[in-house]
Amino acid sequence: MPLDHAADPSTEAEPFLDALADLCDHYDATAESSYVTLPDPASKVHYLTAGEGPPLLLLHGLGSTAHVWVPLFDALTDRFTVYAPDRPGRGLSTAVDYHETGFREFGVEYVADFLDALGIEETAVMGNSLGGFQSLALAVDRPERVRRLCIVGAPAGLSRSIPHLFRLFDLPVVGDLLFDLFAVETVADARRQYRRINVEDDSALPDAYFEPGVVAEGLPGQRESLRSLMETLGSFRGMAPEFDLRGDLDSVEVPARFVWGTDDYFWEPEVGRPAVERMGDAELVELRDHGHMPWLEPGDDAERAAVEFLTE
Repeated sequence: MPLDHAADPSTEAEPFLDALADLCDHYDATAESSYVTLPDPASKVHYLTAGEGPPLLLLHGLGSTAHVWVPLFDALTDRFTVYAPDRPGRGLSTAVDYHETGFREFGVEYVADFLDALGIEETAVMGNSLGGFQSLALAVDRPERVRRLCIVGAPAGLSRSIPHLFRLFDLPVVGDLLFDLFAVETVADARRQYRRINVEDDSALPDAYFEPGVVAEGLPGQRESLRSLMETLGSFRGMAPEFDLRGDLDSVEVPARFVWGTDDYFWEPEVGRPAVERMGDAELVELRDHGHMPWLEPGDDAERAAVEFLTE
C-alpha cells in the first residue's frame, strides 16, 4: 500500500487521502498519513512520514500542502525518516485564523510542539517559500532543534519587497476579488498557476501531483485560513516588518544551503546573497532556469543539490 493512513471519521478527508494515495503510487513512494494533537490553536496537525534514518522535517509554502514533497521521497527516504506536516489551515490540519495567532511566533511554536509530540529533539530541516521562512525562524529562535538547514526556493524573510501581484491582495474589495479569481478548481487551473508562480516547466509533473491541491481547496476552513494568513503577511507597501529576518541571521551557525533558481518568481538569488554571507556556515547554490519550487522542474539538479548537502 503506497499510503497507509490512520482512520479519519470525516467524510471530507476521504477524497484528499485518495488523491495522496494516487500521488504516492505514481512516485512509488510508501508513506504513512498520521495526526498529532498539539496545544491550541494548532490542535490537530496532519502529516506524512516515510523512510528510515535520522529525522528530516519538511515545511511547505504558503498555498500548498505536505504533498508537494512526495516527488522527493524516493531520494530522501533511504537516508532519513521524513516528517512533512500540513501547516495549520492547510490540508487536513485544523484551520487557524491567523488574524488571531499571527505567524512569526506561531510558525515556530507549532513546529516545536510538533517535534516534541514526536519525541524529536534535533532534526535536519528543509523548507520552501513560507516554509523556508519557518525554517530560518526556527534556526533563529530554537537553534537547539536544528541540525542542518536546507532552503529550496526563495524563502520569505530576506526582503520586504514582494511582487506587485501579491501587493494587490491587500487592497479592499480588489484583494478579495483577486483571491477568488485565483481559486483552483481543476488540474488545468493548478497547472496554469504553477507555471505563473512556481515552476518554469511543468512537463515533469503528472496530473496526480496537482490533485491533492485541487481537492484541498474544498476542505473546511482552507480558503478562510489562507486569506487570513495572506492579510497578516504584508500590505500594499510590502511584507510586514515582523517577517524580516535579516537582522537575526548572524546567530544562525548550523550548516545551511540555499538552493535557489535564477527564475524564482519572488526573489532572484542575489537577494539572498547578503543573508548567506551573514550566516556562520551557509552557501548559495544557483540553478539556472529553475523557478520557485526548483525540485519540481525537469531534471534532478535541485534534488541532487539538496540531498548531497543534507547527507554530508
